[in-house]
Amino acid sequence: MQDLSDKQKRVLLKNPNVEKITDKHVVYTSKFKVKAVEAYLNGKSSNQIFSDAGIDPNFFITKYCQSCLKRWKKKYFEDGKKSFKKESRGSGSTGRPKKEDPDDLTIEELRALVEIQQDLIDHLKKKKALTKKTKR
Repeated sequence: MQDLSDKQKRVLLKNPNVEKITDKHVVYTSKFKVKAVEAYLNGKSSNQIFSDAGIDPNFFITKYCQSCLKRWKKKYFEDGKKSFKKESRGSGSTGRPKKEDPDDLTIEELRALVEIQQDLIDHLKKKKALTKKTKR
C-alpha cells in the first residue's frame, strides 16, 4: 500500500467500514469484508464494491481493491464467514523453539548429543592449540 495523506486518512477513518489505519495498513471491519466478498461473488467489480462502500479506490495503488478481495475470498472459502470475526495474525507462528528436557530423551539421543559435544570440544582444543602456535 502507498502512503496516504493525512486528509485521505481522515476521510477513511470517518467511514464506518474502516476499523483503523496504521502506517502500512488500512484495517476494514469484518462485516465489510464479508459483504464485499459476497458482492464480488454476485458479479460486482472490486473497485465498484469499494466505491459503493464510500471508499475511494483512487486513494490506493492500482489493483489494491482486487488484491484485498482476492485475500478475503480465499479466507472466505477456506474458513468461512466466521473467520473474519476472529483475529488470526500470528496463528501460524511456531513460536520459540522448546528446550529439550534431558529426562525425555532416549539413550540413543543422549549418546548422539554427547558425541556432538565431544566433537565440539575436540575442535575447540585444536583451534586453541593452533592459535598458541601462531602467537610464538
